[in-house]
Amino acid sequence: MSERIGGAPERRLPLDGVRIVSQALVWAGPFATLILSDLGAEIIEVESIQHLNPTRTVLRHIPKEFMEGRSGAHFVGDEREGFWNRQAWFNYGKRGCKSVTLDLRRDRGRELFYDLIRDADVFIENNAAEVVGHLGIDYETLRAINPQLIMVRFPGFGISGPYSHFKGYGNVMEALAGHTLIRGYEDSDPSMTPVVLHCDPNAGAHVAFVLQVALYARERSGVGQLIELSQEEAIMQHLTYSIMDYSMNRRVRGPRGNRHPSMAPHGIYPCAGEDRWIAIAVPTDGAFTALCEELGRPDLAEDPDYADVVSRHRNQRALDAIVAEWTAQHDHHALMLRLQAAGIPAAKLAHQEELFDDPQLLDRGFFEELTHPEAGTHPYAGPMAHFERYPLSPLRGPAPLLGQHNHEVLCGLLGLDEADYRQLVEDEIIGTVYTEDAT
Repeated sequence: MSERIGGAPERRLPLDGVRIVSQALVWAGPFATLILSDLGAEIIEVESIQHLNPTRTVLRHIPKEFMEGRSGAHFVGDEREGFWNRQAWFNYGKRGCKSVTLDLRRDRGRELFYDLIRDADVFIENNAAEVVGHLGIDYETLRAINPQLIMVRFPGFGISGPYSHFKGYGNVMEALAGHTLIRGYEDSDPSMTPVVLHCDPNAGAHVAFVLQVALYARERSGVGQLIELSQEEAIMQHLTYSIMDYSMNRRVRGPRGNRHPSMAPHGIYPCAGEDRWIAIAVPTDGAFTALCEELGRPDLAEDPDYADVVSRHRNQRALDAIVAEWTAQHDHHALMLRLQAAGIPAAKLAHQEELFDDPQLLDRGFFEELTHPEAGTHPYAGPMAHFERYPLSPLRGPAPLLGQHNHEVLCGLLGLDEADYRQLVEDEIIGTVYTEDAT
């Protein structure tokens, strides 16, 4: 495995010494690099000043209206030049990474990319399936340069099959994978199903896992390999109950909203105050008896309409109304504590601002502050696991500015002299600002 550039790490991390060249985009890609970077891998993100990185921005100039309201929450500050360095998604997903800009459509840019690959352990990318071939960075080409290279490709629908050329974002893949239909509400059509984009981070987590398996396999075989993952197929693994139910019973599952196939009551209920809610799940007769005690209605546990799970499930609409009338009288946080103390699974629906004061997250030190040179100092979600022997905290550093590590990587790692470097800047093969006609 490669030696790290940019100085020795302050502490030993599980993936120390692993160098990953990356074109990991949108959310699926950055979620993979976030996990891998937190674990200690060196991520060199290859960007371009001629082509907008969709994780940073899809527009060369941001209209002022886009900076207002909920859409503007993705950027810190205003729409002035360099706004792409202050994008919340990028700053979250690319923390601890490096940024190099290379124009891969030109011979010199591609040559430098090949030089990076020669000393890399991994190349990961989730471009549209045909992009790597057009750019001359396909696996066959890269394997000839570095036989030990592991390449992970994870476009929306895989690199083979009749859909391989399809373009896809999260909502498109959710629809084709069947998620959108079953995730809705029984009294509405799919146009009212909210988009959660779950397939993106799910694919990223898959990539982080399979990549580590491939690194382990390479330790035994001494050679790299191509790993190919379809984001659609990865998210279909989360539908296996429905898929198997149909394959075995020919039952087609429709949308059920917040209901559960066997638990009742099971749902989201209103609480006192504006837009305050609580989630309650009642898995057993004993839990239902405890809920009835809290409701002040112990008689419900003996009522033939609710006495067992089949009866409760059959009459859950009426039961939900009883529960909702009661929960509406209580504070959502206090009620969560009360129900949990009674052995009833329950949790308040937390708004974003509540998360930063949540006693559980505070006690575990989940949020950690990072200072970004342009976006400022903010709390970030911390590592997703705690290793006894490999402390992942504190976080390794902020996301990079566009092209921030050009000199460090090209001169420090690849050995270019200053004259070569200045020529690359002059020829706009590298840079730190998007060209005016960037697309």
